[in-house]
Amino acid sequence: MGLAPYSNRLEELKVLAVEGGRLPSVSFKARGEKTVLVGVLMRRFRVVDLSWRLIEIDGLDATEKAIEIASDLPSPDLIMLGSVTCAGFNILNPFKLNEKLGVPVIVVVKEKPNNEAVYSALIKHFPDWKERWRVFEELAEKAPIRHVKVEEGNPVYLEAISISGEEAEKTIKAFLKWGRLPEPLRVAEIIAKGASRSLFKTLGLHG
Repeated sequence: MGLAPYSNRLEELKVLAVEGGRLPSVSFKARGEKTVLVGVLMRRFRVVDLSWRLIEIDGLDATEKAIEIASDLPSPDLIMLGSVTCAGFNILNPFKLNEKLGVPVIVVVKEKPNNEAVYSALIKHFPDWKERWRVFEELAEKAPIRHVKVEEGNPVYLEAISISGEEAEKTIKAFLKWGRLPEPLRVAEIIAKGASRSLFKTLGLHG
């Protein structure tokens, strides 16, 4: 696709958005502590394909499952994540996704990340907190948080890997359609929530 900036190739750009589903009820945790991870591949505002996997609540399998999802689909040009954490404190490692899939990764969230709160929660609840915390440390060092104003008034916050902050900002703004999130993430979030709710209902649980 050449070396033109991503924001100049919007009509041909294939974006893979990855989002985790809802957390299950307490009763579901006794059945394996699972929810869904959904990947939606879009070309501008059109859904091209999607795939999903089950992931563990507070596990460490989300990155691996996201790579599996990507392998199910046509190769993306860019990955968008709605968070570094999903399914509680399961970690989506954007650096590993970038390394394994060879494309830039943009993390976009509505609320400014609070690493102090994350650090406290990890230490309190996870014996393997150091492994999880390393991802946040690396992000702080290599992909500083960027405050982005969007038309809805309230900002979003992005962290960009293998793409400049300026180019990442232009790209997510170009994918805005409804609300503050770029359309691939908005669609992935809707599908992930619906899929997890359907999963819980199928198992006779409340999602």
